[in-house]
Amino acid sequence: MAGRRLLLFVVLLIAIGAVASATVPREEDPPVRRTTPAPAVPAQAGPVANVVVGRMPGKRDVRAKVGDIVRVQVVHDAADVVQVAALGLSEPVDPGVAAELVFDADRAGRFAVTLRDAGRRVGTIEVKEAG
Repeated sequence: MAGRRLLLFVVLLIAIGAVASATVPREEDPPVRRTTPAPAVPAQAGPVANVVVGRMPGKRDVRAKVGDIVRVQVVHDAADVVQVAALGLSEPVDPGVAAELVFDADRAGRFAVTLRDAGRRVGTIEVKEAG
């Protein structure tokens, strides 16, 4: 008799567990969204900008046209700050570590490149109208 009661108790526990499991809401995995790669777009929509590279001090001015990207390295034998005041550019320079000024030439003109602490001009960047 005790064996039947134990068996009935086990069956009852299994039935209660099945009912409880069926009534509990289940967490569903979020739907998998498949993305299609974007169509290839040309990397450059317009003309490629010309990069003008220069080094100062040098024997010549750095010459560029409006629309060019200008990259000028300036070397100096002491710690100082290289600046192009008219363009609002400045970069520190140290012995053995050149300063690099990079900007878009968006207007024509002649722009002095100076060493702030030494009070010395090291060169000129000349930007002419394109065309």
